[in-house]
Amino acid sequence: MPKLSTSVIEEKKAHIEKAARELFIKRGFHATSTREIAAHAGVSLGNLYNYYRTKEDLLASIINGYQKTIDARLQAMLAEIREPFEPEEMMRFGERVRALVNSHADYWLLMYIDVLEFENEHFRKMFEGLTKKLRKRFADHFSTLKDEQSLYDGVDPAIAFTACYMQFFNYFLVEKLFGGRRHFGLSDDRVIAEVAGIFCRGVLRPEKVRQLKNRAGKASRNGSPRNVQRSKK
Repeated sequence: MPKLSTSVIEEKKAHIEKAARELFIKRGFHATSTREIAAHAGVSLGNLYNYYRTKEDLLASIINGYQKTIDARLQAMLAEIREPFEPEEMMRFGERVRALVNSHADYWLLMYIDVLEFENEHFRKMFEGLTKKLRKRFADHFSTLKDEQSLYDGVDPAIAFTACYMQFFNYFLVEKLFGGRRHFGLSDDRVIAEVAGIFCRGVLRPEKVRQLKNRAGKASRNGSPRNVQRSKK
């Protein structure tokens, strides 16, 4: 039997992985057998084992292929941001997140399967150290904001940007995978604009924040309502 070229091998593996991905998403990983994958791919079981020692190896290969694509797109998205808390920049980032989620639905479905069946063994690294990575990426900008005293007291810009990053992903994952149907009651464009505005400007005006702090301080000095009730008893 002639030796297959690298391109032919990769083509055959892509065909098998496509079949496996479809079954994993439809039935789950543990409910799908390698025999069913081979049948769905139109190859013999022996031929499948020529490329993958186990079903777990097959899943890992599918996920690794996706992650390379997702990681490259995320790196490109972050690289094009110059001012992370400039509203227009943040809105563009939200639009990129929407496109990323919509164009790779299978990846996110596999993520949920991984969470349910493997306790997020394969996808965990996507979120591990996220704030640390963002802090490093925007270190110069965050440092400038602190030097200029442009941040609210106690605000960590890396945590703030991580929260915005995750909000965009969570919103579009709910819309795409769970049939959210505008669960914010707004169009996607308006959600992007509102979220960007909140993270760039905040919610409460400084004078309102001071008012609430003063009120909390007075309540603390006078004792909480619960403590007052207890003292009466």
